[in-house]
Amino acid sequence: MSHACVMCHTIRGTDAGSRMGPDLTHIASRHMIAAETLPNTRGALAGWIVDPQSTKPGSQMAANPLPPDDLNALIAYLQSLE
Repeated sequence: MSHACVMCHTIRGTDAGSRMGPDLTHIASRHMIAAETLPNTRGALAGWIVDPQSTKPGSQMAANPLPPDDLNALIAYLQSLE
C-alpha cells in the first residue's frame, strides 16, 4: 500500500481501489499476466513490475524500480492472492 501500485490497481479487501489497471485480487490464480503476455511465475512477475516496457512496449503500466527487499515482499504478497 506504500508504493504506486495502489494508484492503478484494485485488490478487494484493501485500500487499493483504483480502476485504471487490472484488478489484482486473484492474480495468483491466473496462469498468465501482462494481458496474456507472460506466464505467472515469480521471475516474470518481477520483470513485469520492474520494467513492463521491455516486455510490452507501449504498455500503460509504469516501471517500478523497487529495492530488492520490497520487490520480493510484493511478489510474495501477490502470489498469495488466490
